[in-house]
Amino acid sequence: MSRIDLYGFLGAGIGLLFGMIGHEYAHARAAVSLGDQTPRFMGRLTLNPKAHADPFGTIIMPGVFLISMLFKSTFGFFFGYAKPVTINPGRLRNPRRDALLVALAGPAFNLAVAIAAGLAFRAATPTFDDKLISTSPDLGDWRRVLLLITIVNSFLFIINILPIPPLDGSKILARFLSPQAAMKMEEFGQYLIFILIAFFLFFQGVLDNMGRAVYGPILGPPF
Repeated sequence: MSRIDLYGFLGAGIGLLFGMIGHEYAHARAAVSLGDQTPRFMGRLTLNPKAHADPFGTIIMPGVFLISMLFKSTFGFFFGYAKPVTINPGRLRNPRRDALLVALAGPAFNLAVAIAAGLAFRAATPTFDDKLISTSPDLGDWRRVLLLITIVNSFLFIINILPIPPLDGSKILARFLSPQAAMKMEEFGQYLIFILIAFFLFFQGVLDNMGRAVYGPILGPPF
């Protein structure tokens, strides 16, 4: 029996890298399409990972998850982030509406990737094999790559829509708050990393259930 989960490692790695970089590219593309050229001027309208990578969020944090996955001791959740795309809402054609659309673009990308990979997994897996989802599988299989891409992007979608500044969920929520309440919420953005760490440490079961609520229907029974 192999001591490493190579297919799980590859799936999680591809899912995280593509999910993080594509997430920020989707924000940039949406902003440019809606009239704000700031992401283009700042070199963010690209899928080149170098333009979006954050040392901690794109390399160190995902690296911890991936190493644990490789040696079959996964933490049970997957997360990482790239440098946020800067936009100028005043340059959008309809600032209040378009700022909401830009905020939705990133999570929507992750959900779309999860759905696409999940459907490919289902098409390639007519009968269920529980070794494909075990945290320490005895059988390596390329279908597990598709499975992990689905699961990783489901978690990226869920976490990014949490109403914690500066996550996208806070920008979506701000659309429905008074300017004063929205500003007060943004002040908590400096504590984001501590909030997320606490969430990961103390609410892992909640995150697992939230992630399963997304990838479960995509992958179908028995997920």
